[in-house]
Amino acid sequence: MSEQDRLGPPGATGFDAVVERFGRHLASRTTRRSFIERMAKVAVLVAGGPALVSLLADRAEARVCGQSGVAPKCPTFDCVGEGNVWGWCWYASGGCCSNGGLKKICDCCRLNHPFVHGYCPTGHNVLCIVESCRNDPRVLSVPIERLGGATGPAVAAALSRSRFAAGRGGTAVLTDEADALVSSTARPLAAVLDGPALLTARDQLSASTDDELRRLSVTEVVIVGPAIARTVDLALTTRGVVVRRVGSAADISALSVEVAREVLARGGSTRSWCVAPFGESAAAAPAASALAAHRRGPLVVGVEAAAALANEGDGTVVTYLVGPGAAERAGEVAGGFPVRGANRLELAATLVRLAVATERLRGLTLHLVPEGSGSLAAAAGPGLVLWHPDGRLGGTFDVIARNHEGLSRAALVGTIGSFGDEGTYQLQSALNGFDTQFLQGQAGEGLPVRSQPESERPIGEARVAGAPPEQDGAYWSTRANPLAR
Repeated sequence: MSEQDRLGPPGATGFDAVVERFGRHLASRTTRRSFIERMAKVAVLVAGGPALVSLLADRAEARVCGQSGVAPKCPTFDCVGEGNVWGWCWYASGGCCSNGGLKKICDCCRLNHPFVHGYCPTGHNVLCIVESCRNDPRVLSVPIERLGGATGPAVAAALSRSRFAAGRGGTAVLTDEADALVSSTARPLAAVLDGPALLTARDQLSASTDDELRRLSVTEVVIVGPAIARTVDLALTTRGVVVRRVGSAADISALSVEVAREVLARGGSTRSWCVAPFGESAAAAPAASALAAHRRGPLVVGVEAAAALANEGDGTVVTYLVGPGAAERAGEVAGGFPVRGANRLELAATLVRLAVATERLRGLTLHLVPEGSGSLAAAAGPGLVLWHPDGRLGGTFDVIARNHEGLSRAALVGTIGSFGDEGTYQLQSALNGFDTQFLQGQAGEGLPVRSQPESERPIGEARVAGAPPEQDGAYWSTRANPLAR
């Protein structure tokens, strides 16, 4: 017996320590929800006095709909660690989910853990539980990766490392870290060239970018825009890298058309995206560019630029005009389609809905960027971009939850405002359709619950909707009477 088991919890003395020690002994020998057995033990222990009665009452009042209140909730949906495995689940219905869904409560188990046995494999006991109102909460089908870095070049390099193997060669696109509009026009070009979009300082190669170019062993670098100094070209050519420049115009609208023509010449999509060169539309350029890169279509800056591109013989057929200053002028562009929103946050959410709900796109990567992280969104790759409050999802939760079917991966961008357990829990729920926003219940609502049918116990087989089949007895009575199972 460990020292803590012998003495009880920190701060427990005298009779309270005895009660706690005896309670741990009982818990290690029983399932955590053997209601009838526990009631029998109350009769034996009631002479223990007010301290024991209070302990039992606290546990009962800790219940919410479908829970016993004994096992703690897992801080996230990960059951990882040495000796950790998933156990089975049990079901709760009758209003435990506000959307009328079936609630699932599953055990995360640890080998030789000093706690109740629950629905765990032999030798394992309950570490914590997870819950959901739709999908099996033991299945994380959408992975989350972290693209750490405090600067745009560092984040872009981290994204490249996650997508491209070392020594692959090929082409990389290089652009100005200080100008989000220029880098936004460059990202679709990198997509059609099947290479990374990297950022650098204007006067010299940023260290993280130089390291990534060497890791990849690129043979060609395409530099977008005139702002990057020729010393960068020289640094690359001296080690045998071919350098080519695209876009020489100083004006951002003219530059974007030059890059767009290169995208189209390389087989890019005839769908294009347009942002205004100012205001909230320009601020949303990284989000529009990420979706444009996923669709392998160009992004242009300015309605006049979009109109010119649409009127060219080999130009674009559909143009999405994003945000104030662009959307209201959609009628001026052949095939123009307005994307409305008052600010970059609303516009990014609208682009998510456009991609997933309207265009039915799947396999998208979602890049999550803290609102206070400055220009790091410019380093995001093909897919979608959403901004979120520091350390949490806030209103972004609902956008992700409603559109999670189109998402195959999430990337947390930057190191400032990154998620702790609470934010990770929310994100995993939204991405995987666990619908924790619908979980409900209040103190004392421990019933009704059902044992999980044997055929639904394997991971991934938990019932998503509907009522579980009728059984002889409910969870509480069957756990107390193994012959009834």
